[in-house]
Amino acid sequence: MRVLVIGGSGYVAGLVRPVLAAQHDVRVLDPRPSAGDHDRDHVLGTATDPVALARAMRGVDAVVHAALGAVDEDGFARAAQAFEVNVTSVHLTLLAAHQAGVRHVVHLSSLSVYQDCAERRLDESVPPDATDLYGLTKRLAEQVCEAAVAQWGMSVTVLRLAWPTTDEAWPAWALPGAEPVLNRAADGTLLPALAAGDLSRAVLAALEHREGFAVFHVTGDGSGRRWNPAKAGNGLGWRALRR
Repeated sequence: MRVLVIGGSGYVAGLVRPVLAAQHDVRVLDPRPSAGDHDRDHVLGTATDPVALARAMRGVDAVVHAALGAVDEDGFARAAQAFEVNVTSVHLTLLAAHQAGVRHVVHLSSLSVYQDCAERRLDESVPPDATDLYGLTKRLAEQVCEAAVAQWGMSVTVLRLAWPTTDEAWPAWALPGAEPVLNRAADGTLLPALAAGDLSRAVLAALEHREGFAVFHVTGDGSGRRWNPAKAGNGLGWRALRR
């Protein structure tokens, strides 16, 4: 199928693109050029530009929304950018998909929709409760996805991620330009990051999962010490192989 990746030049999308491009035709929508040869079909623009969105949606079978807004709280400008990318661009992407007749979207969310997620035992039945800028905007984005399903009858599969990282850095979390970090709970429990290979398999499975609005926790905690992996296993046939 032809898959449009929103924010396809970003860090998280970059972890997924090579595997995605090996199985599907990939188109990227991003204001920055892509690195590598995995996606030669690139639309320069943002997911808040209706013209760029309409152009990018032509001939597309499914969409992966992987754009990432601000993760910290640093004044009005950062807050505005977080809402623009994490909420507004999600709504406009879904609207453009609906108008173009694209019936399925995969939205990359985050376990940051929960307060203190590293200290809690969580599964998908626990309501999101984050109040910080990043967690709040990711919560709102999920509500936007659920509303699109109800309003337009499309399907949206939401993947809540925790610390996506390269396969080489795993189990550490390694953001570009930063030292790798091993994340631990307060009691010392190691919480492995989500390896790129595992994330890619989850996205491939989510592209095939077209059952209304569905949310899955996709993390490197395959043991379930903190985050129960059962729903992703049952619904997507997915589990973390690196654990």
